[in-house]
Amino acid sequence: MGISYAADELSELLGSCGTNVSIHRSVEMFFPKRIHVGSNVRIDCFCLLSAGLEGIYLGDHVHVAAGFYLFGGGGVIRMESFSGISARVSIYTSNDDYTEGYLTGPTVPMKYRKVREGPVTLSRHAIVGAGSVLMPGVRLGLASSVGALSFVSRDVPDFAIVVGKPARLIGHRPQRILEREAELMAES
Repeated sequence: MGISYAADELSELLGSCGTNVSIHRSVEMFFPKRIHVGSNVRIDCFCLLSAGLEGIYLGDHVHVAAGFYLFGGGGVIRMESFSGISARVSIYTSNDDYTEGYLTGPTVPMKYRKVREGPVTLSRHAIVGAGSVLMPGVRLGLASSVGALSFVSRDVPDFAIVVGKPARLIGHRPQRILEREAELMAES
């Protein structure tokens, strides 16, 4: 038994799985049949993927670094092709709103809670720096970048670079990244 799952194990475990996929055996997956993984994907050690009813979808050429947490109970999570996540990033599709005097926690009946839910999407080439948190309903635009230790509760525009708590715009990534993608795909 190796440190990563074998291809035949992944095809039985996951909802769907492409080729050249490396998932470390320490990765915890809840409802793995709702997890769909493209080709050329690597998920490093000590990650948690908790798929809700709408599932988790990872495109091609996706990398997820160590200690990453995906909580998909409140909507779909999509990581489009060429997106990437650094270590210790957390993505939430639902969270309790405690600002108006509601109770919190999964043991409390819903009529006493106020919960915000929504899908989270990382568009093509979107990247998220170490220790960042993405909240429900967030969409990271094409080739956008979230700096390390950032808190993202709003959509990030295409090619934008954001950083901080809350995340704020500090610049833009060059659109040349799309030319590089075209070169790589032409070689395939």
